[in-house]
Amino acid sequence: MKTYFLLILIAFSLGCAFPGEGQQPLVGSIQGTIRDKHDAPVPYAALTATNIDSVEPESSRRTTGADKKGVYQFVEVPPGRYSIVVTQNGYRDYTVPLVTVRPGETVNMPDIKMSLVASH
Repeated sequence: MKTYFLLILIAFSLGCAFPGEGQQPLVGSIQGTIRDKHDAPVPYAALTATNIDSVEPESSRRTTGADKKGVYQFVEVPPGRYSIVVTQNGYRDYTVPLVTVRPGETVNMPDIKMSLVASH
């Protein structure tokens, strides 16, 4: 009888530890493209997503970079509300104030349009 309960306990534990078919992942992702005002890609920009509801600032940040085509993706993002800051030399910083990530969801962002810094 003890062996039977032990097997049930192990099976239940494994089922909870690894999402099975039909179970939703516990994280999501955010993806999009960065462009300038002429719709040209802004390559290699740096992006930081910060969970605005978190009380632990260091663990609430995710960083990524855009590729040469301006495409970026944050992967394995815990559910929550995020603010995203985009930086690139020669461009004004750009902030997306609110992006909501849900478990198992990929948020496809509208193109981020960056402006050149005015030169003198």
